[in-house]
Amino acid sequence: MGKRLVTAQKPFRLLVAALREGSDPSRGTAGNPTVQINTYLRQSFPEVPGRGPECQYQGIRGTTTRLGLLAGTPAGGSATITVASAAFLGATSILIGRYTLTAGVDFAVDAASTANTATNLQTAIDALPGYSASVLGSDVTVTGPRGPIGNEVVLKATGVSPANFTITTFSGALPAIGAPTIT
Repeated sequence: MGKRLVTAQKPFRLLVAALREGSDPSRGTAGNPTVQINTYLRQSFPEVPGRGPECQYQGIRGTTTRLGLLAGTPAGGSATITVASAAFLGATSILIGRYTLTAGVDFAVDAASTANTATNLQTAIDALPGYSASVLGSDVTVTGPRGPIGNEVVLKATGVSPANFTITTFSGALPAIGAPTIT
């Protein structure tokens, strides 16, 4: 894992000479080839190492360039943290991007109520730049960064009692890197 930032270059269109079959001028107009592909539109998304949030992406830092086209209206990825137990046996933390939230330090733990602990966790996440959260019972829904890296941001529990949290990873961040356009 490492800090990563994926940048987007301007789309560019390649002219492609892809014919369905060869030509035979001796056959007149029937011998003319059928054009199968005219253009290929894509973008390059080079990775910038050491910047951005901590990510789960397993590429080699600084050497990855993804190809495709941006697709979708910008939206942050979302994830869910469920407080399964409020009985913490020691220092337990939530890693979210480049931030660490420690139970009992950065958010209060109510040993009698997972819902109150979830509300306190939601308040701590709302205070982080680039993140927001909402709570429903013991479930905290986290909204994170937009863009291609938004689904790769680290979100995990560590420490003595990580099983006190059930976590789903980020998903749904847009724009995403989609397929190139071939015409």
